[in-house]
Amino acid sequence: MDDPIINQFLIGEEFAAFEFDVDYIETKTDLNGIDFEYYKYRGSKYFLNTKEIILVFNCDILRGVYVFKK
Repeated sequence: MDDPIINQFLIGEEFAAFEFDVDYIETKTDLNGIDFEYYKYRGSKYFLNTKEIILVFNCDILRGVYVFKK
């Protein structure tokens, strides 16, 4: 069974692919001093039982996806 959330977001993808579908939340620095920018995904895709999707970027490259279910 394919998961539409996993198929929608590819680690390594550029920020430009999402720039009109996200809202900036904050920038956090990890223990190694690397800054990561957190964005809330508000795109037009509908994901069943999904409360919120957070995309994490470093240097405009997607590095992580957090999915919060209802």
